[in-house]
Amino acid sequence: MVEPTPSKDAFLVEHTDFSLREKIEYPNGGISNFYDNGKDMVIIDEDICAHNSNDPVFSYMLITDKQNNYMHQFNRVFRFLGYSHLEVDKYLSKNEIVMPINHTRNVGDRIEQSDVSPLELHFEKSFSNAYGMNALKYITREYGICDENGKNYFLDYFVRTKDEKYAVEENGVTYHHPQIIGEEKYKNQLRKQNTCASWGIKLFRFSTEDCAFKNRIEDDIKQYFGNDPSNFIDNGLKIDRSVELYEHQSISLQEIQKRRAAGIKAFLIVLPTAAGKSKIVEEDLREFAKNKKDFKGLILVPGINILADWIQRIHNSLPELEDKIDIRTYAYMARHYTELSSDYYNYLVVDEAHHAVAPILKRVIQYYNTDFTIGLTATDQRPDKKKLETVFGTYSTSLSLKEAMEKGIVAKANVYRIETNIDLSKVRFNGKDYVNADLEKRIRVTSRNELIVDVLKEYFTTGEANLRQGVIFCVNVSHANEMARLLNKAGIVASSYTGQTKKPESVMEDFKNKKIWFLCTCNMISEGWDYPELGILVMARPTLSKVLYLQQIGRGLRKTDIKKNVIVIDVVDEYGAMIKACNMHTIFANPYYVPFGDITKMDYTPGDMLVIDGIEERIERITEVDINTFEDKYGDYLSQEQLAREYFVNTGTVTSWIKKGKIKPSVEYKFGSKSLYLFSPDDVEKYRKELGIKEHNNHTIKQDFFEFLEERDYSLSYKMPFLLAFIKNVNTIGDAKIDDVLNDYIAFYQDRIDRGLQVDRSTCPYNETTLQDRKAICRNMLTNPFEKFERKRFLYYSKDLNIIAMNHALYSKMTKEDWDRVKSQMQEDLQHYYSDMGGM
Repeated sequence: MVEPTPSKDAFLVEHTDFSLREKIEYPNGGISNFYDNGKDMVIIDEDICAHNSNDPVFSYMLITDKQNNYMHQFNRVFRFLGYSHLEVDKYLSKNEIVMPINHTRNVGDRIEQSDVSPLELHFEKSFSNAYGMNALKYITREYGICDENGKNYFLDYFVRTKDEKYAVEENGVTYHHPQIIGEEKYKNQLRKQNTCASWGIKLFRFSTEDCAFKNRIEDDIKQYFGNDPSNFIDNGLKIDRSVELYEHQSISLQEIQKRRAAGIKAFLIVLPTAAGKSKIVEEDLREFAKNKKDFKGLILVPGINILADWIQRIHNSLPELEDKIDIRTYAYMARHYTELSSDYYNYLVVDEAHHAVAPILKRVIQYYNTDFTIGLTATDQRPDKKKLETVFGTYSTSLSLKEAMEKGIVAKANVYRIETNIDLSKVRFNGKDYVNADLEKRIRVTSRNELIVDVLKEYFTTGEANLRQGVIFCVNVSHANEMARLLNKAGIVASSYTGQTKKPESVMEDFKNKKIWFLCTCNMISEGWDYPELGILVMARPTLSKVLYLQQIGRGLRKTDIKKNVIVIDVVDEYGAMIKACNMHTIFANPYYVPFGDITKMDYTPGDMLVIDGIEERIERITEVDINTFEDKYGDYLSQEQLAREYFVNTGTVTSWIKKGKIKPSVEYKFGSKSLYLFSPDDVEKYRKELGIKEHNNHTIKQDFFEFLEERDYSLSYKMPFLLAFIKNVNTIGDAKIDDVLNDYIAFYQDRIDRGLQVDRSTCPYNETTLQDRKAICRNMLTNPFEKFERKRFLYYSKDLNIIAMNHALYSKMTKEDWDRVKSQMQEDLQHYYSDMGGM
């Protein structure tokens, strides 16, 4: 622990169970004091926003990296600009956040914003690099929380595991650095962060600077979220349920039961205050429970007073159900709803249901797959009916998409395949998906696009089929523009709908008003987009990602009273022997293709007649198709980069082993002059034993580091002065400017020359002349010795930032005694190394 300054520390005086762990001083004169009591940490910033316009701002990583490390270590981490006893204790004294009755202020569902920023895209790629191509299904974008004043905040990403809840903010320096944004905006940023802690969410911040270290950010993700992706909790499939809005002056018990018998699973009752809404629900609960042996009900209420009122109501009116009905506040359930299975309750009541549009309550309602859900609100609250119907009309399920289709929960999918002769076998592959730049060159072929137009014109411009509107998923903006141009030329009204569309709201309005028949898009149709009548999906962008494919398919799966099915048109190119893009047949594991056939059916016979929206097709033959995708075959295989991380070596080492025949890839995929190597789980363990590689992870990294140093493998002296130079210049987060390290590194050898001592062994190129060439010495230093440390993932280098950085897991474990031990060893080793060259 750090000794407090002689002057009384106000925080420590008033919080005697805390002690000062660390004090950080920033280049602008600001400071951060880090206090903890073994469980929680409180960070107090002073003058951190101060900025002289003539001086550069200090590295934002000094804030984010240090905070991330402590966020990982402690249960809760709170941060404040300046110390205020009332402000700090407002958070410290409460284990759970208490929301006001009216907590829907500033509500906006940002999940509808489909475009991700470059920083967010970088995180998604890093997350999938760390955990595999399927990992994106575990992250939720734009996750909403609210503070005690009813202010809503949205977190860039949310990840839930069996034990923890995590959030990620991707922070551009310009909009988040306290020296740039000033005190008021920085305080707002901290309120959001402290609200996260109150919700029991650990918030990690990755900045633009962090993203400059590709390998380090992936190692950080695994350190903070854990090594095992099986601990993550899948968000589940979102599907619709029948919902009905009731706004008459009165409602009867018989009417509710009648509508429920007709298949209505959710009911919204909007009646004047004191119109007897609660009494009707009490009676319906009694009747519903009679027929349910395992009845379990939940009543959600906004606050303590209404909770007490419901407890009394149930006690007086339904004493036989007291132990079968849970009555909980929104705030309580928002934190604890995932502790129960989604089918735990069969009956859900949401009182004051106009609050349901708030993101936190919306998640709770949509989590539970009940037999019946009923929302109560008063007419004077003027609820947003459309939003309420959306909230109550959706729920999560653990069913697979195939199971949901077979049960008739989502729209059926009828599939048509357009097979092209476009060869994608030479398109580069990054281990997860096709490289977009290569894909565009291959896909933007007029003949391929015209095939799509021809099919749409043949089948969907006359009769009932002409009533269907559709979306075409394209590779990029240029492809979307080209598709729209060709469709319009063919007489089919279409528009591109991309991030470059000038008036996207106007385009979408025209589409919904049926002035536009097809939207050609590449990234604007996301999970938040909702247009139930969507009838055709054209998959013109090949993807190897099942997550991306399912997100796109999901746009058309909503059933309506009119729409019972969606047409999916898969554009199937030539993929070569190994890498096959996702399509409906691979997703549903259906090896039999019938034009416009139901994708869930495998029992068609030749001669059967298919009739869909006036499209009549006699089944002449059934074609067998290959349903084994790359993901199916190799989803749990490790790429060369992932193998390097597993073995704690760099990718160059793995490449060298392959060339020397020490290891043989389980799979080799060639594209052009390059190859992609993949290793099966069995081969990973096989080569680990053959090469004598022990288990390496964040828990063993400190031991690994010292064992590496104790090898004392010194063909030349480089490693010793380099490490001493790094330690001398390392800052509070484990970073050192390469120029500073280089200065001390060169100075070591220049000093030997100045004193007339032998520089190193005869094979060393350093002399009076070569030491003047800083660029050459820097290149040499990065090749050897830095590469030796990088190979073990102890150190990283960012050319963009000119920084050498230590692995965060390693740096967080290093104590003052550890650093002294390293320095002592390096100095002793130098003495021994130079004993025959004139000494030190």
